[in-house]
Amino acid sequence: SERRSAIVSAAETLLHRDPAATFSVEALARCAGLAKGTVYLYFRTREEVLLALHERQLHTLFDVLARALERPRADARSVVRAGLRHHAGHPEFYPLAGSCRTMLDTKIGAEAALAFHLGLAQRLATLGARVEKLYPALRPGEGAALLVNSYALIIGLWQQADIPVVLRKAMQRPDLKVFRMNFETQLERALLDLWEAAERRGGRRTP
Repeated sequence: SERRSAIVSAAETLLHRDPAATFSVEALARCAGLAKGTVYLYFRTREEVLLALHERQLHTLFDVLARALERPRADARSVVRAGLRHHAGHPEFYPLAGSCRTMLDTKIGAEAALAFHLGLAQRLATLGARVEKLYPALRPGEGAALLVNSYALIIGLWQQADIPVVLRKAMQRPDLKVFRMNFETQLERALLDLWEAAERRGGRRTP
């Protein structure tokens, strides 16, 4: 509905200002121009609003990847870099993706969690089929698995790169150098390794 969309858009606006997503339902309602009670007509908790926002983020990313996969000279490098260019303009994606798993366990109802996963499963199947069209030797389902693995890799690397506040000063120690990373560089390398392995296994479609 229009009001539900307005609430999710308000969360997106507030997330730009506060990537840690510490804002309240009252702040969400004010930003959306609605009463606080109206928010609860559409979402049981603040975290359900954030999950809906993350779902919107994912579908926008899937749109970017779908366009990249359809380009005549599409390959692993061009698809990965299209996704990373998109993320560069939306850095709030990473902390929200990293926190959604915890929210699913604690603050989100079963109905909202199921709807989130069903919607993503449908989109992953469609987009995964496009990956398999690009790499025709992949088995059915491997395209969707590649996308899921990419998402897991993004979340894992982000959590590793996001050093806890209590350790940030200590991370300057030479003996902890192994834990310091350039997140964007590491992410690009890791995603390229993953997608280029699928490309070698799946055989690239000839234009």
